[in-house]
Amino acid sequence: MRPLHPFFFGRERLVKSITIVGGGMAGLTLGLLLRRRQVPVKLCEAGTYPRHRVCGEYLSGRALSVIDSLALRPHLERLGAVHAQDVVMARGASTLPRHSLPQPALCLSRYQFDRFLAEEFFRSGGTLETRFRAPTEPSEGVVLATGRQPGNSEKGWRWFGLKAHAHGITLDAGLEMHFSPHGYVGLCRIENHQVNVCGLFRSRTPVPDLARTWKKWLEGEPGSVLHRRLHRAEWDESSFSSIAALTLAPRKSSARMGLRLGDALTMIPPVTGNGMSMAIEGAALATDPLCDWSAGLMDWTSATKKAGRLLDQTFAARLRWARWLQHAMLEPFTQSAAWTLSRMFPGFPSLVFRLTR
Repeated sequence: MRPLHPFFFGRERLVKSITIVGGGMAGLTLGLLLRRRQVPVKLCEAGTYPRHRVCGEYLSGRALSVIDSLALRPHLERLGAVHAQDVVMARGASTLPRHSLPQPALCLSRYQFDRFLAEEFFRSGGTLETRFRAPTEPSEGVVLATGRQPGNSEKGWRWFGLKAHAHGITLDAGLEMHFSPHGYVGLCRIENHQVNVCGLFRSRTPVPDLARTWKKWLEGEPGSVLHRRLHRAEWDESSFSSIAALTLAPRKSSARMGLRLGDALTMIPPVTGNGMSMAIEGAALATDPLCDWSAGLMDWTSATKKAGRLLDQTFAARLRWARWLQHAMLEPFTQSAAWTLSRMFPGFPSLVFRLTR
């Protein structure tokens, strides 16, 4: 690894500062990784901490190695993070056999996770500015991690997400996925004996009354396994959050100006449970090129192109499989076919899980 502060003819080069716009999972992780390399970082966040977000709150895959490299796992466990080791899938009143995950996932609310990362970033010497909407135009030294990009509709469908925490729910596995013709809902245990209930849904027409009807959407249809799970749930209504105008079409970094991370780059279909991981992985992939730019070893265009190539190469295959999976799980014919295939070949869900990691 090249030194962060190289010398040239006995004179130390100037270490340039990096500004991160957006303090979600990608922005906070990048800020912390850069500060661990002594890069000056300013992070601008339009909101405040802590806050609830629409999120599966389920961290699995390669991002766990980044968390471990930063020695954060013990701190997250002290906050109440729960290890999920298996998954059950349900479709209406039907369920598939439980299967083990290739490696345990880590489940913690974004309310706690984001606050902890923000505190770690600040303690590491980073400058954190909240309640500040920084410009989002690409420019030298600026990384955009501003979250999901709004979209109108895809093939006539409007996508929206809902999330809330609840008590009094018994799960059959660390993670449950429930599918219907309208979308899907994921359940996982999080801190303080709560269950995170997060769903992605689609509609041909606008749904204007979600603030009033969100429980109906999340609780599923009568007679379904999901409805039996949640009909007596004790909801924490303060944890409810929603988001609309989602776009799930994959985007490449090489096709965008500047450097974007997390959902600001592209959003993987939530059915994979891989969004948090991609945010953290993307931050790790971008760290070395950004450090080289900060140390004067690379110009900004070269640094962002190198980071973009790494992002595209790492995420391209899983985004393709995730796109296929999203379609398969929502169209009635392909959903039925995938369900039958999973019954005939119990290893099929595990294969799909690995392909989207």
